[in-house]
Amino acid sequence: MSKPAMDKRKTRLKTIRISESLARSLEKEAADEGTTVNAIVNSILGEHIDWHKKAQEFGFAAIPQQLFKSMLEGLDDETLARIGREVMPSVWKEIAEYWSGDSSPDGILNRLTERSKFTPHFRTRMSQEGGAYTIVMHHDFGPRWSVVTKNALQEFVKRSFHVEPRISVGESVVTARFEANPRNSSTTLPSQP
Repeated sequence: MSKPAMDKRKTRLKTIRISESLARSLEKEAADEGTTVNAIVNSILGEHIDWHKKAQEFGFAAIPQQLFKSMLEGLDDETLARIGREVMPSVWKEIAEYWSGDSSPDGILNRLTERSKFTPHFRTRMSQEGGAYTIVMHHDFGPRWSVVTKNALQEFVKRSFHVEPRISVGESVVTARFEANPRNSSTTLPSQP
């Protein structure tokens, strides 16, 4: 087991002072979720360190989902496709470099999968069997965002694996399937359960 994995399993007792109202809120949330206040606090702190702090430093902007969908509705298909092809792969690469210092295709795929833990509106799942790869991206932003995602995923696979993926597109799911000979690809996908 790696040192970072060992460090995450080890615990340290820390005493913190919180307001009565915050304590009551945490106790209620823990009871509602059938867990402990300790588990809730660990989850919140982990999410802050692993996602929110870096997202804020990177420049993520939080906007209401309905506003985002309305903005997408105002763009034509070609503009959405261009954003997918030209902007998204670069953003994915910059995020991977900023978060983990690894902007290789493997680093990008790892970051997209990790992001799924913290951004419930955009989730990525990957699998590999031999040379057959599947990348599934699920989102909550409607069919207009599927246009962006399709073009981004298609461009990413072409650049990284040097193959044309078979893409299927739904209102909220975009799937890329492709065969890649490991000698011809820039990376291999991480194993997924």
